[in-house]
Amino acid sequence: MKTDLVRETAQAAQAYLKAGHVEALPYEGYEAYLQQGNRIDFENHYFARRRQLAILGLAMITDPKPELLKLLEQVIWEVCNEYTWALPAHLPLIEGRFAPESRTCLDLFAAETGATLAELFEHLEDQFSPFLKERMLQELETRILTSYESRPWAWEQKENNWSSVIGGAVGLTVLSVVPKGSPRQLQLVKRLDTAMQSYLRGFGEDGACEEGVAYWSYGFGYFVYYADKLAKTLGDPRYIQLTKVKKIAAFPYYAMINEEEYVPFSDYSQSELPSGLVSWCHEVMEVPIPTLKGISSLDFDHCYRFAHLLRNLEWTTAAVKEAHEEKAVHYFDHAQWLTLRDPQQNFYFAAKGGTNVESHNHLDVGHFVVGTTAELFLTDLGAGEYTRDYFNERLRYDFFVNGSAGHGLPTINGTSQQPGPAGAKVVAFVSEDEQLRFALDLTATYGKTPYLTEFQRTWQVSAAEKTVLLTDDFTFSATGNQVEERFITRIRPQIKGTEVLLTQKSGATCRLALATEEIITEEIVYSDHEGRPATAYVIKASYHLAMKAALVVKITID
Repeated sequence: MKTDLVRETAQAAQAYLKAGHVEALPYEGYEAYLQQGNRIDFENHYFARRRQLAILGLAMITDPKPELLKLLEQVIWEVCNEYTWALPAHLPLIEGRFAPESRTCLDLFAAETGATLAELFEHLEDQFSPFLKERMLQELETRILTSYESRPWAWEQKENNWSSVIGGAVGLTVLSVVPKGSPRQLQLVKRLDTAMQSYLRGFGEDGACEEGVAYWSYGFGYFVYYADKLAKTLGDPRYIQLTKVKKIAAFPYYAMINEEEYVPFSDYSQSELPSGLVSWCHEVMEVPIPTLKGISSLDFDHCYRFAHLLRNLEWTTAAVKEAHEEKAVHYFDHAQWLTLRDPQQNFYFAAKGGTNVESHNHLDVGHFVVGTTAELFLTDLGAGEYTRDYFNERLRYDFFVNGSAGHGLPTINGTSQQPGPAGAKVVAFVSEDEQLRFALDLTATYGKTPYLTEFQRTWQVSAAEKTVLLTDDFTFSATGNQVEERFITRIRPQIKGTEVLLTQKSGATCRLALATEEIITEEIVYSDHEGRPATAYVIKASYHLAMKAALVVKITID
């Protein structure tokens, strides 16, 4: 399998040699962000250069050639010349301008760039020119090591991927270029434990990554790369031995829908998992892993993180092709996620509780997805386009994919689900005799909704019958209530009386039996995670309710 990646890398490197130039990083990209909040223009150029750096570096490690070395050294020189290694979206601003400390801003991508150069230095030190080696070490010292040591960083306390990616990438730099066993190296390792522990606190003991599987491969990837290198370099396996780490390692297996897709909650974006990381989880953690097609392709990660690519080459084993897609029912009791995958019945279901203060939060407590293992009928749209406003808490839920309106949740007396710490309360979880029952009290997530005193949602699921019985129980303090149930799909719905029919390209169908004829559908066009226009359909079913009512929807897949 590894020969596939080596061959692919060699071909891509040859194309760069033929072109004979370093990918440009235009000044205009910085201005586009300052003036318009546009991230895409700059990042397209930035990642094109990171691709060139990673490919030439990997090619030199696998099959060194003088002409490759010459171009790689020029690329490294230009990376060392960059204004900053961080992305404009992460730079501090003063009166609409980038602050002076931007050059040494230590964000995700600055830390990743540092780790790339440090590991290239480690692997190719004997081949680089003395002048270039001196420049690389100077920039790593200024932009990464001294910058990290200079002050406390907010990301060290973040309980999400920021702490592990930046901390892990800084750790790779520390272990690659700081003298082994030196007081400075040991002191830096000691301090990095703060970031690693912050990352682990972001998980419950169930190991669920609430940000989605793409963030699992990102955050857990750098955590593992550092943890593994720490064990091998200094004989310190402190992180590898933790029970919680083993639980986190198993997350993708239970979140998997098929070989390419995973449960799409929160800021999920479809992405190929790093085969090296997945293999490590199987070999070292001894956990079940999802089936992958083989070693990850060269272009599997649009950011071209060298840490991923190098370990795909070094760590990928045949286990990624030998994993079995068996029936799996799993309940993450901390995250309150239930997943059911049954390849034999060609059926998939997942539902989530949780809170609305999760990292990369969507207003989606009580949301669910259902479909075949090939395609979801009712879905979650995952992450939208990352713009400046997307991460503005005042504006975040105005984006369709983030707000309650973009999820399968009701609007109750004109009120949708609200942001805040209030979460779901688990009323019941029963899994026996091929039947699943999962019930959540969602009352608190609707804040001060007029007249609402209780809202409980229950799913009864049968994989054998390929059915989901959804029951929403409402209690109000007055009569004359209006409830609009919403369901999200990428398939154009057909309304037939009190039923809605969804048909996949494969011919498989899903029927929603609703207890009302007041059904409409709305077509929504939004920007997906890559900034491309995407289409979704919202099925809206309206009900007029008394003080106590139960709305029952039967979902059947044929």
